[in-house]
Amino acid sequence: MELQPSLTVSQKLTLTPAMRQALRCLQLPIPELSELLQEEALSNPLLNAEPPEHTARETLSAPEIREDSIWRVGGQRDPEEDRTDHEPRVAQEQTFQEYLHKQLGQNRLIDSHLRALCDYLVGCLDSRGYLDCPIPQLAQELGCPLSDLEQALFAVQMLDPPGVGARNLSECLILQLAQGPYFNALTVAIARDGLDLLAAQDYKGLCKKLGAKRGEVDLACQAIRSLNPIPSRGFSSGAPLSLSIPDAAIRCEQGHIIIEVDHHALPKLSINQDYADMLHKSDDPAVQDYIKEQLGRARAMIGNLQGRYDTLTRLLAALTAAQPDYFLHGGDLKPLTMQQLAQGMGVSVSTVSRTVQNKSVLFNGLVVPLRSFFTAPARTDGQVSSQAVKQRIQRFIQAEDPTAPLSDDAVCAALSAAGINISRRTAAKYRTALGIPPASARKARS
Repeated sequence: MELQPSLTVSQKLTLTPAMRQALRCLQLPIPELSELLQEEALSNPLLNAEPPEHTARETLSAPEIREDSIWRVGGQRDPEEDRTDHEPRVAQEQTFQEYLHKQLGQNRLIDSHLRALCDYLVGCLDSRGYLDCPIPQLAQELGCPLSDLEQALFAVQMLDPPGVGARNLSECLILQLAQGPYFNALTVAIARDGLDLLAAQDYKGLCKKLGAKRGEVDLACQAIRSLNPIPSRGFSSGAPLSLSIPDAAIRCEQGHIIIEVDHHALPKLSINQDYADMLHKSDDPAVQDYIKEQLGRARAMIGNLQGRYDTLTRLLAALTAAQPDYFLHGGDLKPLTMQQLAQGMGVSVSTVSRTVQNKSVLFNGLVVPLRSFFTAPARTDGQVSSQAVKQRIQRFIQAEDPTAPLSDDAVCAALSAAGINISRRTAAKYRTALGIPPASARKARS
């Protein structure tokens, strides 16, 4: 048997320190990024960092934040987001992503290649701890085999807290069920196919759909209600809400949309020319090497900050171009996904996800999270977003007669008159998500 030499070509992702830093600059909110820039300037004599011209507290002492309603079945949203038994027992100063990266670093079963992929996926998680970027597209972006990235996602989903790395609510709940004592066919079936019925408290419908007895369904629903739909809840975001400031402002003047990215909330970076000149004045090779290294780091950081501004500006321009009726006339948001916006910008969906993460804009006197501008269609023709339908439902109910509140069927009829056809069950789900009780509970008692 003759042995012949062969060449095998394989791809592996290597996130260099420079790449990691560029991703962090794009993703971090203003307070955290400001600290990072100042720390970098302190450690690098070639980098100057002038203090920000204003701070969060100076700009917005009590910002009004618009946020999407959290998922909660069988009840109203708690405005104070009450603490639950599922909150991780870690120091509040530790951010969610720091907690995940620390676990990955302590896992000796993960090699360097898989660790790089896991770290990248952790960076793609949204503020809830969900992965809202399609895995095949991320694999294509990274130039790595899809199977490798799927293996990395599995490793991330095995981290604490349970449910992290889920791609939707059903998967988040099933991941938690799989790691707890209530993992059985009935609970999985409800988490996968029965959340709409559970949100509407339609237990008879669940029994009929799943072919189970009422007692079994009640116990299974109780188990699912005990789960945590937001894995990141209980962790620090890295920036206190009271210090949160918008990254940009959007306003309208004479029928034109104007975007102003805030360049003054972050330190102004520049090269320390006195130290840079030493590169040509010193004959010491060690000094020259040191200055070259630090100069490269300084230029990279300045480039990363400018890249953040450029990407954010492009994203806001694409966003406002996609939603002109909303920004100019106060109309409803059209269905728009991050993937659609990414395609329009010619960038990856993970770039859009990182750009909108932890960021907000000032519009009409409100500080609005960027993620709230992305909404899925509420009907199959894709012309009306679920957020727009919720807004209409809220307006209908606010204008109702308190002595004769609108039933879910009446809300459906009102929406149908406006050209929006949804089922009564969907109307009930949206009403519940808005924290609005059923008509029987809203009726004014004489």
